[in-house]
Amino acid sequence: MKEYNNNGKATAILLFAQSEEVESTVKPIVSIKKQNVVLWKKMNTRVLRTIQKTQFPYFISNEKNQVGDSFGAKITYAIEQLFAQGFEKVIVVGNDCMNLHHHHLLEAANKLQSNKVVFGPDAAGGTYLMGFSKDSFESKSFTAVPWQTNKVFKSLCTLNQQHSIAFLPRLNDCTTRLDFKKALHSLAYSDPFRGIVQALLGHFIYPKKNETTVVYTTITDLYFNKGSPEL
Repeated sequence: MKEYNNNGKATAILLFAQSEEVESTVKPIVSIKKQNVVLWKKMNTRVLRTIQKTQFPYFISNEKNQVGDSFGAKITYAIEQLFAQGFEKVIVVGNDCMNLHHHHLLEAANKLQSNKVVFGPDAAGGTYLMGFSKDSFESKSFTAVPWQTNKVFKSLCTLNQQHSIAFLPRLNDCTTRLDFKKALHSLAYSDPFRGIVQALLGHFIYPKKNETTVVYTTITDLYFNKGSPEL
């Protein structure tokens, strides 16, 4: 992780996610491997651009720099590294929430000014966003949270019950093909990302009310990664 001299005052955003190559292996949303890699590359690019819009300093933690033998150990280490650099507040997001926008991150940062912790719950019992003040973060207990289960959100709330907690609106994480299809309905038809994901999924998506119906059939050779920045 790069160094950032902020004199112990700023908020940092941590993108905790794997590269598209690794994500495409553990989350085979699209049956064609090449297209699945493109899908996760697009997801990584989308969340990175969302973070950059906030103008907060940000850091990326993936398989290339993560330390630890478990998910809990790896995410704990990544957060601790930012606190060690002098940041007083850290907001953590992943790459699988299609409906995350920069205003959610700004709202989280604002809520952390008057609360010790902030959570953005997802629909499956987990979280798409976590925010912590340095003096509220308990690394040992945090590592032991039952990560990657439907008990994450409840466990985090219990762990931090002695602190003031703020919440963001509930959003959906996209870890299955059905999750992606559901998330697409909340995107504007004019959003280019919606069209890209529809094409990659190769599945008909019913348009929103008053929108033009477009049918996407299965496509076997797509290259949507031209011009996309590398993470």
